[in-house]
Amino acid sequence: LKNIPVISEYLDTVVKAHGKHDKDVVQIQTLFQMVADELLSHLQKEEKILFPFIKKIESIKEEAKGFEEFDLISIQDPIRMMELEHENAGNIFKTISKLSNNYNVPPGACNSYSVLYAKLQEFEEDLHKHIHLENNIMFPKALKASHQLFEDGDLESFHQT
Repeated sequence: LKNIPVISEYLDTVVKAHGKHDKDVVQIQTLFQMVADELLSHLQKEEKILFPFIKKIESIKEEAKGFEEFDLISIQDPIRMMELEHENAGNIFKTISKLSNNYNVPPGACNSYSVLYAKLQEFEEDLHKHIHLENNIMFPKALKASHQLFEDGDLESFHQT
């Protein structure tokens, strides 16, 4: 996230210098801005909606209060939304990678091009780590915990609060 302004600045520099001759870098700029905007919104939704849900599920066995059936069912919706957003960001970066020839700088390109492509590649790698941790570790764990509450019959005690 902290690299978004840095990458955007390099994109501006490269597009101004090379955009007339390299339309792919102009498209990369547009795509990156889409991902950047989506990620900022995505991270806010995680922090304000999804992560509090997950924390609530994790603490439910200890507190045994304050949870409704709706809370357990509705966690599936934000998780699905986050997964769809992950998929969209991943697809956009597949296009960016293709347009940049897998982050290989064009012959004779300036140093800004090299730094830009290195930063884009690093950003994509970080994005894939983020997606992996959430889709393959955090989300399944949260869903499993919420389903176990139903299976264990623990939900009945929550209606007494």
